[in-house]
Order: sequence, then structure tokens, then C-alpha cells
Amino acid sequence: MKIVVVGSGGREHALAWRLACGDGDTPRRDRTVVVVPGNAGIARFFRCEPARTVDEIVDVVTREKADLVVVGPEAWLEQGLVDELRERHVPCFGPEAGAARLESSKAFMKSVAREAGVPTADHVVATSVADAEQFLSSRRGRGVVVKASGLCAGKGVVVCADVDEARRELLAMLGEGASSGPRFGDASRVVVVEDLLPGRELSVFAICDGEDAVILGAARDHKRLLDDDRGPNTGGMGAVAPLGEAEGVTDAFLQDVRVRFFVPTLREMARRGTPFRGVLFAGLMVDDTGVPSLLEYNVRLGDPETEALLFALDLDLAPIFLAVGAWEPLPRAHLARLHVAIEHAVDVAVDASIRHGHQRAATVVVAAPGYPEAPEKGLPLTGLMAAERVPDVKVFYAGVARGGFGLVVDGGRVLAVTGRGRTFDEALDRAYRAVDKIGSLDELQVRRDIGSSVRAR
Repeated sequence: MKIVVVGSGGREHALAWRLACGDGDTPRRDRTVVVVPGNAGIARFFRCEPARTVDEIVDVVTREKADLVVVGPEAWLEQGLVDELRERHVPCFGPEAGAARLESSKAFMKSVAREAGVPTADHVVATSVADAEQFLSSRRGRGVVVKASGLCAGKGVVVCADVDEARRELLAMLGEGASSGPRFGDASRVVVVEDLLPGRELSVFAICDGEDAVILGAARDHKRLLDDDRGPNTGGMGAVAPLGEAEGVTDAFLQDVRVRFFVPTLREMARRGTPFRGVLFAGLMVDDTGVPSLLEYNVRLGDPETEALLFALDLDLAPIFLAVGAWEPLPRAHLARLHVAIEHAVDVAVDASIRHGHQRAATVVVAAPGYPEAPEKGLPLTGLMAAERVPDVKVFYAGVARGGFGLVVDGGRVLAVTGRGRTFDEALDRAYRAVDKIGSLDELQVRRDIGSSVRAR
């Protein structure tokens, strides 16, 4: 099997590694994985082919005669890469552009959730400050969240302590009266303003075939730049996965999320003529009583959650991705071998989550100086081989390039250093031991409290 993974970050490195290895840690001889465009770090392990547009990616896939294409970043999904490949009858794992609107338009996502009966925060969709005035006036003394409707690489969400701050953020996002226009360009010409929900955030991932879903796992990431959840929002500074009973994520909880969130959403998307096939990632807020509400949907595997989840998970994703990518139902025979049952309309309700072993994993992101506002490039990266030699650690490469004497910083999030163990404590200790072997840590940015909510007390 030849597999093309599309993307250039740590998530794509993790996908390429897991797809190449199947359900082990050693690359299979009967598989070839090519990453498009990849990066200089990924190129140490996989062949990378350059491409900057949908047409160029399609050309690479055609030239490689790929048996399966797996799309990582949301931007390529929004631009219709999957649509183009399916027109050419190439199995491609990921949603078409119409279904990808669940992430590329938060206003669209709210509409789907409302029609599907999925629990989510009260909100208003605004194209001007006046559109949100009635909503904001009724929220005095309460927290409010302002979200750019379009894609902003994880930076288009602002949590506001009060409505006055929310008005200022809304004004800046929409760009009313500003010569420079909306803060995030077209992505924030439409803004969603919603209630701030109390509780703890949780990410749940499901593989979907347009009609049904199987839970891949749950993770918790850390969005703020600095320890103790301070500083600006980022694309993610670390994550732990898969969460289990000790973290309040029981089989019953995952089944409830599947039935109350994923299945109704899939039905509504199919009703609209845009069936969803691929990974659907539900960002949830779980209150003190254990009741979840939907914060957002992402239409792909998250980053850095993917690095942790796939390093912990002994699962051959290729047959599952291939079936979904070829518009076939989830491969029940393959999943049955993993002691997973899928509920269909004619079946009795059963567990529908992939069974994890005792492995837990933790990812610590190493970020560039100046990230997220203005990442500085060019800093040499040293100590990488020493970090990779730490037992049960994988270094997944993201924002790196080839310099004169080795790899250098070339993006905001540079490395996703991931440790694995029987417990989260073991996984985190290994990840941080590897991080500490990397040079120039006094200039690079690393959070030191990743996984604080799951460490043994």
C-alpha cells in the first residue's frame, strides 16, 4: 500500500508514523508513506514531495499512484482537496468542502447543532456590533466568548470577562471603522458571540463514515502559552491522551457523547446533502456535574492531541481510513478484531469506542521565540538525537527547516515531544526528560505544567 499524508506539521508526522507502522512501532515493509509537503524533520524518516496548491497536491498523488490519501490540515479540506481527489476516484480520508464547513464556519456549526438538537452555548451570529447588542446587554456581569467564524489557526477565540471587553473584541474582529479591516481578514467578517460555559474542556475524536461513528479516544490539550493557563491562546502547547476513568472519561460517558453529539450531527449533515466522512473532533465543556456541552467541531485530528493519541494507540488505522476514504461503511470486521462494536440502526446499542490498553501518552510542544504573535525563525536546534534516544519517546517535527549545519526553527510550534507510559506521570516524566536534552531552551518556549490535571495527587 502506498499512502500519501498531506500536511507539514507534527500531526502529519504522527499520522505518517502510525500509518507506516500499523499496530506496532516498526515500519511495515509492505507500506510506503509519502508526506506532502512535509518538512525537513519529517524528511529524516519519510520521503517528502513539495506542493503548495490543491492542483500540485493532486499531481503528486496521481504521479505516486497512491492507494490512500490522508489529509491533515483543515485548510486543505476547506479548499476542496478531498472533492478533487474523489472526482479522480482516489480514496481520500477526510470530509469534502461542504462537510468541512463544520469547522470552517462556526456560524454554520451552530446552525447544524441547533437543528440536530446538540447541546451548545446560547449565541448570536454578528456581522456588526449592533447585531450583538441585545445579546450582550442581557449578559451583564457574565463572561462572554467572541469567536471569528472562519479559520484562524486556533487564534480566533477570545474569552472575555465582561460585555465591555466583548464589545471591544467584537469591534476589533469585525474591523468596524478600522482602515486595516477585520482582524483576521475574511475569517472574522462574521463573528459568533456566545455564553462562557463553566467547566473543564475535553476533546473527543470519532471516525465517521457518513452515517455512523466510532470513538477513537479523548484528550485534553493546553491552549494558553504560559503555565497556569496564562498568556495568549495558541494552537496548543501540549496534550495528554487517551483519557480514561481516572479522568472521569468512562465508557458510559463516551457512549453518551457519541449518541447525543456525533450521531445527531451526522444525521443532520446527511439530511443537508453533505454527509461527513473522516475524523470529527468535538471540543466539549464538561460542567461540575459531568454534563457536556459542545464548544466547537473540528473536521480533522487535532494538533497536538494527535501526537499523544496515536503514540499511545496500538491500532492499524490504514484499513479503517481506506474504507471511509472509499465511501464504504466503517470496516466492522477489522474493528471486531479490536473488540470494538459499531451500533447501526438495526443493531442493539453497544459500546462504540476503541479499546485502549494501559498506554498513556503526553505531548509537550517546543515553540519558537515570539510565538504566537511573531515567531522568530533561524534558531539552530541541537540535542535532537539525544532527545530521541530517551526510551518511550517520539519527537514529532513541525516548524523546522534545513539550516547550514542541521535543523533550524522555521515556524511557531517547532517540535511535539511525546512520551509514553503506563501512567500519565510516566509519560510526562519521559517527555520532559527528552525536552531537557534539547539545546537553546532558554530561547525556546515550553510549558512546564502540561498534564497537571491528570498527574497523580
